[in-house]
Amino acid sequence: MKRNLAILLGFLTLCLMISVTTPKMEAQAAGPKVTIKKYKDKKEYQYAVISGAKYKKANAQMLAYTKHVYRVNEKLQKKNKEDLKKGSIPNGMPYFSVITCSKNFSQSSKVSIFCEKYTYTGGAHGMPYSKTFNFLNGKSMSLKGAFQSAKSYEDGKTYAKRYILSHPEKYPFADSHTSIAGHSFFWTTKGLKVIFEPYEVSSFADGFKYVSISNKYLKN
Repeated sequence: MKRNLAILLGFLTLCLMISVTTPKMEAQAAGPKVTIKKYKDKKEYQYAVISGAKYKKANAQMLAYTKHVYRVNEKLQKKNKEDLKKGSIPNGMPYFSVITCSKNFSQSSKVSIFCEKYTYTGGAHGMPYSKTFNFLNGKSMSLKGAFQSAKSYEDGKTYAKRYILSHPEKYPFADSHTSIAGHSFFWTTKGLKVIFEPYEVSSFADGFKYVSISNKYLKN
């Protein structure tokens, strides 16, 4: 019972902590219906379901990721018991991994689902990780695949780096190696926003940081 309470308190703390850094959904034209569901009826393990036959594969992909997080948590619970016996958890805070999801963008052709996995394995705090699912006409899109061409991708990367390095007040940890390549993103009405995880370009307290990419570089 105490362990469950501690997990719940940790989860609630997470929700409060990220409320100012999680991307907010923009007002936009009507898109497919998105329902947020609970895996095994547990609110700590959410996944999205998008209406429409063309999203069948996408829905399976999103559910599979939440199942993966659930399995990770089961392994952490076993490790937690072992470490408790060893006396290597001085603060008594249990390990856990949870996931929350929300509809972030939905138009007729573009949909973005933003999920945040939060994992605690000891130490001063856990770590949040962004996981987004982005679709164009029902097809899953990687960041690179969202661009019009290889050239537009390189141009977009160059623009983003210049913007980041010219705004050190927003991205104090950024340097010449900083790149948007391989990062999560989500659609916006003006293009997309690339997500940087805590510590990548700013402090943990700043949460997720974002850089915008214009539609002129992207597929429509």
